[in-house]
Amino acid sequence: MNRETSNLYLNKLKPAVNNEKKKRTIDPEDKARRIFTSARKLFVEKGYHRVSIPDIVRHSGVSTGAIYNLFGSKENLARVLHKKTLGDFHEMFLQRLQNRETTFAKLRTFAELIYELTEEDPAMMEYLLFMKHVEFMEDVPPICFSEPFQVLRRFIAEGMEQGEIKPGDTFLTAVSFTGAILRPAQLRIQCVLMEPLTALTDQLMANAWAAIKA
Repeated sequence: MNRETSNLYLNKLKPAVNNEKKKRTIDPEDKARRIFTSARKLFVEKGYHRVSIPDIVRHSGVSTGAIYNLFGSKENLARVLHKKTLGDFHEMFLQRLQNRETTFAKLRTFAELIYELTEEDPAMMEYLLFMKHVEFMEDVPPICFSEPFQVLRRFIAEGMEQGEIKPGDTFLTAVSFTGAILRPAQLRIQCVLMEPLTALTDQLMANAWAAIKA
């Protein structure tokens, strides 16, 4: 094969090679999504300290190098995951609040989201309910002080001002309400409650509301 023929052959080969590389390339956002999904599941199942980067690699199918390039360390991955999980929950909560005017309707939005996540994304719900993030983030406040729960307490304070909720300590009233909503989610995840929570929303919300209404 002379030089000219060889060059023609290589030029024809390059597009095929490039196309093959494109096929094998995983989009960075998809990589991050797979890492988050796997890390969240493993952290909940095994505990933060018992999960290694190789564990996440095996579960996610994303390379060790890609994980370190994206996050730098397991600790930073855990921090980013924690922030993302709470941020995603907060965003979903706010989106669902549109056109919800009464205190009851706003609080029901919280209950609906909790129960839908329990059924559709139990790993996320398990993380929110059971993850001991203080194991790796001592400087981060408990989840009950995060934005979604601050919004919930604000709704309860407004409900007290409007006479929809009986007067009292806002924080304790919020604890009474969220406790009544979150406990069924815990029992459902632990397979104590067998019926889907989305089918029990009316009854569970009525019980939670009865504990705090004026």
